[in-house]
Amino acid sequence: MLIASLNRRDSHLPGKGLSAQGGFTVTELMVAVAIVAIITSLSLPSYRMLIEKRQVTSGAEQIAAFVSAVQIESVMRNENMTVSYERDAVDNWCIGLTSGTAACDCATANSCTVVDSAGTAVERVLSAANLTYPGIMDSMTGDGSFSFDPVRGVLVNPNDVAGMELISDAGNFALNVEVGPTGRVRICSDSSTTKVPGYDLC
Repeated sequence: MLIASLNRRDSHLPGKGLSAQGGFTVTELMVAVAIVAIITSLSLPSYRMLIEKRQVTSGAEQIAAFVSAVQIESVMRNENMTVSYERDAVDNWCIGLTSGTAACDCATANSCTVVDSAGTAVERVLSAANLTYPGIMDSMTGDGSFSFDPVRGVLVNPNDVAGMELISDAGNFALNVEVGPTGRVRICSDSSTTKVPGYDLC
């Protein structure tokens, strides 16, 4: 009992027992806020650049996947498939798919359709509304349509090569989706100043 009483802290004696006061001082809080503000200001530009890269890579990959799927479908169906495209503005463009070698008008409802296995005509159109980040389609080049040969997967007319350029909102990054005479779908950067890491120059 004597040992226990010697080790017991007396809350009435100064400097003994637990302090009734705790927390941070105003100076400590100000230092903590300043550190958080500095870290945030340093990471914000990196975050913006990350979003810009994601804008163009996401859009380019979606468009490339659409065109590549058409090429594969042409071979599987053993019939010509035609991709038609047009653009009026960064957020007003479309890419449509139809059977045969005749172009369709992707801006007109039910113009670009493909008959499915059940015999139903299904509209196949990709537009700004389908992209995760719309408003980045800067340009489209070519004659507006190209057809795939079902035997070899190449373009029916080698001159119908196409190119589409996507530029991020702030213009720091850009990617091109190109379709060559052999039917190869390629994503690349046409300038070293707007190059996206991981993609070759065109």
